[in-house]
Amino acid sequence: MSLLGIGVSGLNISQTSLQVTGNNIANADQPSYSRQRVEVATLPEQLQGSGFIGAGAIVNDIGRVVDQFLINQIQLDTASFNNLNIFTTNIDQLDTLLADDFSGLGPAIGNFFAAIEASAQDPTSEPARQVVISEAEGLAQRINTLSSRVLQQSDSVNDQVTSLTTQVSTLASGIAALNTSIQEEIGRAGGAEPNQLLDQRDELLRQLSELVSVTTVDNDNSLSVFIGNGLPLVVGGDASQLGTTISRKESGNVEVSFIDQNGVEQEITEFVSGGKLGGLLEFRDEIVVEVINSLGRLAIGLADALNQQNSLGVDLDGNLGGGIFRDINDGDIPGQRVIVDSANSDPENQVMAVNITDISQLTTSDYILVVTDLDGDADPDYQVIRSSDGVEVYSASGNGGAETINFGDGFDIDIDAATPSSLELGDRLYIRPTRSGGSDMAVEISRVQELAYGVPIVTDAKSGNTGQGVISSGTVLDLVDDTAFNFAAPAALPLANPVYSSPGVLSGEVLVVFTSATDYTVYANSDATAPELLFSDTIVPGQANDLFSNNPGDANYIGFQAEISGFPDDGDEFTFDFNANGSSDNRNAVALGQVRTNDILDGGSTNFENAYGSLIEEIGTKTAQSQISRDAAQSLLFQSQANRDSMSGVNLDEEAANLIKFEQSYNASAQIITIARQIFDTLLGILR
Repeated sequence: MSLLGIGVSGLNISQTSLQVTGNNIANADQPSYSRQRVEVATLPEQLQGSGFIGAGAIVNDIGRVVDQFLINQIQLDTASFNNLNIFTTNIDQLDTLLADDFSGLGPAIGNFFAAIEASAQDPTSEPARQVVISEAEGLAQRINTLSSRVLQQSDSVNDQVTSLTTQVSTLASGIAALNTSIQEEIGRAGGAEPNQLLDQRDELLRQLSELVSVTTVDNDNSLSVFIGNGLPLVVGGDASQLGTTISRKESGNVEVSFIDQNGVEQEITEFVSGGKLGGLLEFRDEIVVEVINSLGRLAIGLADALNQQNSLGVDLDGNLGGGIFRDINDGDIPGQRVIVDSANSDPENQVMAVNITDISQLTTSDYILVVTDLDGDADPDYQVIRSSDGVEVYSASGNGGAETINFGDGFDIDIDAATPSSLELGDRLYIRPTRSGGSDMAVEISRVQELAYGVPIVTDAKSGNTGQGVISSGTVLDLVDDTAFNFAAPAALPLANPVYSSPGVLSGEVLVVFTSATDYTVYANSDATAPELLFSDTIVPGQANDLFSNNPGDANYIGFQAEISGFPDDGDEFTFDFNANGSSDNRNAVALGQVRTNDILDGGSTNFENAYGSLIEEIGTKTAQSQISRDAAQSLLFQSQANRDSMSGVNLDEEAANLIKFEQSYNASAQIITIARQIFDTLLGILR
């Protein structure tokens, strides 16, 4: 190649380099822009005379300065940060709601029990009793409101999930369109890559990573994008869609669905992770469920414990007490604790109910009942799995009709007689024992007289006693009748004169007669002319001794309890009678107040205030951990972005230096052309 050709090639390279440098400078503030550079190729040298002489150079390509590893790392860190950020934002709101004195439950529990304790000091005071009812209404309203606020936050999450799936679909369509455009431009340009379109696609992928974790596969400049467990969101120029469907297991919730190119839709919620979408689903399906179930268990436990204790007392009208709060198994509540999977074979005819039987054994978990076999005879086999730990808690064959399933977690599953015939293999029912407890709590009592502050029994020591034995005031263990008795011989059952006229109501006197300083006999003395022997037992003088058993089914269980202390003598007598007038009796009011500190939940190891405190502590700990993880993820994202910017970002100082360099190169190439022209002119002059 001639000197002129070499000069022209250098001029072209310098001019192109100046244009690329100028473009870099113009886009320096565009975060998604990747710095470009001119790739120069040396032209083949030519043999002339005794050696090879260079032929100049040519622009081979104008390419982006990128590292695909750094781009992928930004996508990963973007998904992680946005996942943790939106999770932290939501759990922080929930933490504030639970711990705040104005919205939390702690003060309402304290105020209610403080009112009971104050009323117990003056059990006849109707104004004090009215305060108790008012505080009970305040407690129920606070639990209702708190549960409602948690569910409102869950509803907000559902709205965001719906919006985000639409955004994912839009971005997927954009990436697919760019795949097509990139392929077309590469073909039109003979293999040269369209840098701007590639930057745009990388930016859409980054935006997609804000919403959900993705994996990508580059197939000859056509990028395939996968989500979840490998579902193809984008393949070449084709994009699938994300949508939402009504949840089959959680009324009011939406589930994420994947809609392929043929319009086939499948639920993929459990496979979605990362990004805002994954963070929202994790918060809704784990934290919200944990909190709403915990509040429900607390409400159920409080209502049942207080109802049971009030029912063991006598009110101002002389009647046995009723429930202070709505019964935990009232009306349609048990049926609402079961959700039938809408995909079941015959969901309309699958009827089950959950009745709470033991609040001390309740957990905060949901459960799944699965039909595992039909045995060929329409008698389903049932398996129950506890959702919180995935443990199978029950597995047995059904009887093909009505039956009750119990496995020790504090509730029964009652199966309607017609349900087994409607079940098919694989059918699922979702059991939520405590989910609605916070919403269902309501005050049942309306009259102050109905607060049962007295105890149905009164004790007395006969005036003719000669010993120093002392009997306690007594407590009621349960409202029983004579059918609960299991007295050992020689007691004659059934009794001629019943001990109880109705459950918990003594029909007459129960007499305790000491036959020595250590031995005593208990009689049903409804007919004083013909007392009936119940049982005999012994005490240890000088210490407190229970007169009866506390365990139903024992031979000396009678439904109430009292202690004998001191030193009774042979012939001393003590009596139990029905307390028909409990107006000045505060024994059951004291017992109602003690519900506050009694360890009732978690197998009898936790009281209600501690249970709520543990919930606040757990959510607070998870909030703090999430904040730490979020901050760490943000630092990693900043670092990844900095690494990318150091590689692909525009450095204005470097570009300014390049301008000078390429300007000098341009001028030098122009000088080569000038010299070549002068040489050519000289040659022409010689020829003339």
